[in-house]
Amino acid sequence: MPRCASLFLGVLSCLVSAAHAEEENAAKLFGRFKDRIFQIRVINLKAEEKAALGTGFLVAEDDLIATNFHVISELVHNPGQYRLEYLDEQGNKGPLELLDIDVINDLALLRTDPLGLSPLTLPDSIPTQGDTIFSLGNPHDIGFTVIPGTYNGVEEGSYYEHIHFSGSINAGMSGGPVLDRRGRVVGVNVSSAGNQVSFLVPSEALGALIEQRRSDTLPITDFRARLEEQLVANQRRLIQRVLDQVWPTQALGEATVVGEMKPFVKCWGDSSDEEELYRAVSSSCSSSQQLYLGHGFSTGVIAYQFFWLEAHELSGPRFLNYYRNLFSAFVPDNRAGEDDVGNYACEERFVVDDNDHTDKAVLCLRAYREYPSLYDALYLRGSVDDAKQAFISHFTLAGVERDQVGAFLERFQEIAHR
Repeated sequence: MPRCASLFLGVLSCLVSAAHAEEENAAKLFGRFKDRIFQIRVINLKAEEKAALGTGFLVAEDDLIATNFHVISELVHNPGQYRLEYLDEQGNKGPLELLDIDVINDLALLRTDPLGLSPLTLPDSIPTQGDTIFSLGNPHDIGFTVIPGTYNGVEEGSYYEHIHFSGSINAGMSGGPVLDRRGRVVGVNVSSAGNQVSFLVPSEALGALIEQRRSDTLPITDFRARLEEQLVANQRRLIQRVLDQVWPTQALGEATVVGEMKPFVKCWGDSSDEEELYRAVSSSCSSSQQLYLGHGFSTGVIAYQFFWLEAHELSGPRFLNYYRNLFSAFVPDNRAGEDDVGNYACEERFVVDDNDHTDKAVLCLRAYREYPSLYDALYLRGSVDDAKQAFISHFTLAGVERDQVGAFLERFQEIAHR
């Protein structure tokens, strides 16, 4: 046999052996801990049918079960319409009580009747990048599953810490544990971007929530107030950190704009095709993660965009029409419905900058219905004094207080200009 063929077969044999070993590890872990992993069910009280599903796991001695906030969010928003129950791998059901939430890290703590089982444990050290870890859950309500994958450390360039997991997390697995080879919980399933790119809540966040619950002497009776308290505290920290740092700048056409502010936002650029009658170049920056509040409702966004436009071969009226359509097309960068937020209240005015350029500026605010101290802000500013060129600046802040909008706007206007 040629040496190269022999080498190839040897490598293939090693790969097959490694895959078989990981399958054995997965099977052993699942066999050891399957009785401490549950399907979490949100039951509609009128229909007595499940309205949402996820996964949870026993995580503390006092029969505490961890899952994702987004799994049980309907109960938080409509406590009189839903109840919680678990289903174990043997088909047994039991009631669950919501104890605490961490909306920023998408976690929730539940409690059930005594089960007589030892909980899963949290690690005292993190895995090494490249280590195999194992995601457990109940995907698509088809039964409990264990999926080997790779630990790739904390996601880079993001304000909220999530572990990058190379493995498939599917619907229904949210809130399930991800274990190392020793069976310790290194993270909690939270989301997937497809193509074996998934994200986990680090175990440190879960440990902090457990300690917080144990240190609180009184039970939580108003979870919407708890949620608002967490949102306000988080957004104050986030916006203050943004304001405290040096804002990078870059040129865009003949304007100066705000560049990429890591770890808060990531930026992308675009430009028109050479065949177009007009010329356009743009920069779009946005936070990579949003905070889930409910179905179709998210917050926590920081986003800003800039456009430099030149008429080139486009006639004045056609260029003006294109510019007006672009200016009126901006929408908030977060999701919200009419049950979640009120209508925008807007203020419009014309402003003249230090270089005698005249712009139209629009600032709009809409209040959150259930969290009245929080607002979404949408700001637009566009030039109106040149028929051949135009500059647009825009930002969205989601779930912030009024004074934070003012502080951000002042800093934004200092930098973004022609």
